[in-house]
Amino acid sequence: MRASILLLAALVAGSVSADEIFLKSGGQLSGRIVSRTATEVTIDIGAGRITVPPAQIVRIEAGHSPLQEYEDRAGKLAATDAEGWLALGAWASAHALGTQSREAYTRALAVAPDDPRANTALGRTQVDGRWVSEDEGYRARGFVQYRGEWVSPPEYEALQRQEAADAAHERELQAADARAREAQAQADEAEARAREAEAQAQQVAEPYWYGWGGGPAAWSTGTIAVRQPGVGPAWRR
Repeated sequence: MRASILLLAALVAGSVSADEIFLKSGGQLSGRIVSRTATEVTIDIGAGRITVPPAQIVRIEAGHSPLQEYEDRAGKLAATDAEGWLALGAWASAHALGTQSREAYTRALAVAPDDPRANTALGRTQVDGRWVSEDEGYRARGFVQYRGEWVSPPEYEALQRQEAADAAHERELQAADARAREAQAQADEAEARAREAEAQAQQVAEPYWYGWGGGPAAWSTGTIAVRQPGVGPAWRR
């Protein structure tokens, strides 16, 4: 909050005659107070208006702000006074009143369309004897807009090549990553199959007699009758 207020105040810094609002946070606003009530104080700093609650204000020092000075001067100029508007545009620019400076130069341009000072101040350029906007001037010279910037055709081609190379490299990285993930998945699957086979092999190797009755089988030690072909039973012990 404090940094934002200080940044806005800096837009009109340098004039000791402006309305000054001193804040409890340590910040300071310079401009023209346009309204004061029990709940808020609104100050116009040229680039916009800021409203501050009285509880955040230490004190207010009234003065004559650059914005008010601009409005006073503009009110005294005739619509056809190109030199006057040019001078006011330069004065507003020197006092960090960007919006008002542009307004004054535009008024001068309306009277003198070919004035180089007004055209230059508004970012216009001359092409084939005509004053055109900055964008029109770039287009007339063959420039191309790339990502919000004007670049020459060779620069544009180089940027396009670099962009294509970067895209190809990104695709290669993605493909390599996909291959690595697939290889890892196959390795995990092979490991799972190996563990399953090992478990089955261990199960087959267990003694048969542990599978029935809960314990090892006991062989009888008593007499066993054995029948031989054509012979009666023989008794063996």
